[in-house]
Amino acid sequence: MYTYMEYLQKCFYKSTNWNEDNIFSNIIATPQAILDFPIPNGLKLDSSSKSSDYSASSFTLSNFHQINGSLAYLYTSTPLTNTMGTKDISLQDAIAGFRIIEPTMKANQQRGNTRTNNGTTTKPSLLYGRMYFPGSALEAMIIKRINDNTQLLIKCVSHPQLEKNGTVIVYLQNNTAKYSREVIYSTNESLIGLRCLYNWGTMTSKTINPHLVPKFENSVVSLGTELWFAARTMSPGLSSALRYSTRSTSTGKPLTMTLAVNPILGHISSTYTVKTSVASTFCSKYDFNFFSYASNLSLGFELYSYAKKKKPFSPAFVNNDDEDVTSFRKLNHDVTRRTRRGSYNTRNRNTHPDTHPRDYNAIDPLHHKSMVNAPHHNGGAVTTAFQNLVNESDFSSVLKVSASLKDSSVRLLWEGRLRDFLVSTGARVSWNPITNTPEVDKLGITLSYAF
Repeated sequence: MYTYMEYLQKCFYKSTNWNEDNIFSNIIATPQAILDFPIPNGLKLDSSSKSSDYSASSFTLSNFHQINGSLAYLYTSTPLTNTMGTKDISLQDAIAGFRIIEPTMKANQQRGNTRTNNGTTTKPSLLYGRMYFPGSALEAMIIKRINDNTQLLIKCVSHPQLEKNGTVIVYLQNNTAKYSREVIYSTNESLIGLRCLYNWGTMTSKTINPHLVPKFENSVVSLGTELWFAARTMSPGLSSALRYSTRSTSTGKPLTMTLAVNPILGHISSTYTVKTSVASTFCSKYDFNFFSYASNLSLGFELYSYAKKKKPFSPAFVNNDDEDVTSFRKLNHDVTRRTRRGSYNTRNRNTHPDTHPRDYNAIDPLHHKSMVNAPHHNGGAVTTAFQNLVNESDFSSVLKVSASLKDSSVRLLWEGRLRDFLVSTGARVSWNPITNTPEVDKLGITLSYAF
């Protein structure tokens, strides 16, 4: 579960048109969210407040080993009007899960600059600071947009146990629709890094025989690499990753496959993640080292639960015979017989609040009588309807489970609502080969409240 400050940072990126999925460090974010999710330690309380559209504060208190806490502040030059507290926020926004990658050819028309009342433009910026107690540990972050596609990110950590009492990491990032590039410098070991990511995307399916083979559309292929060099120790680092994301026109379900290679360490990792339904996701990962021949297989899934009282919303497609739009199977079979009830005017997390809703006249059955004979229109209707159901579903909780054969461990995490609070609780259970009994290695619960 994201902290409230992480949630505000993501809202800042969305409102300023910064694509996080186009950064190399997030190329395997989807399988990490399903398999390597963090588990709370002990009891943790997190209370946050957004005093205005430009500033917020957070107070955290925990009792892991000892009573400690932190106090954080955040300021942004761009008003964050599309944020919500824990009472109204959807679980899709508060929890890291499956990330739908849009084609790079659909470049966003919004720009990264913000316009003031007098007509001038300003470069968006974000300031964040956190103080830990007891002790004297500090952390800070500065995000400054240089132009529409370039920003400067600075992260600082001050702690007495670190070398020279702290570390500073500077990122110079250039993010466009077709590629992203980063230059990184860290004071720790004088580390210098270069990252790049290139994308290839298609808006329509290119299956040779659409009547025999399931078609795919909105496909995105991302290829990236990173190169590191520590000047003090004269040690290099190199890794590459490939990500393929697409959606099926027959079911509307998205899937993502990744392949990561580290030739210096001899490590290869491949993942396959698919959203099997509106409320479930499955992921598998296989690791192999061609130096030691060690391998590992990891499996995981997440399962959402619907709230008892669902929030009303206006779907893009409505069945004349059955009003239960949450049943995607019915929607998929009867999509050609659906009539348009209204435009999609509810919340879209990938759209700026000032933009207008998407026009669905291109896939309206009333305007296209021969939809059955146009497979590409039918496929677009199914994928759009599936994504709308995911975005507008009112979930009350989610259960995440992952297992690793090599470690003989199972990770469990439950996240959901408790009145106006967001609750995250989980445990990691491993098998003791000596006693042949299961042991709980990690256990904790986090309560978050924001208003």
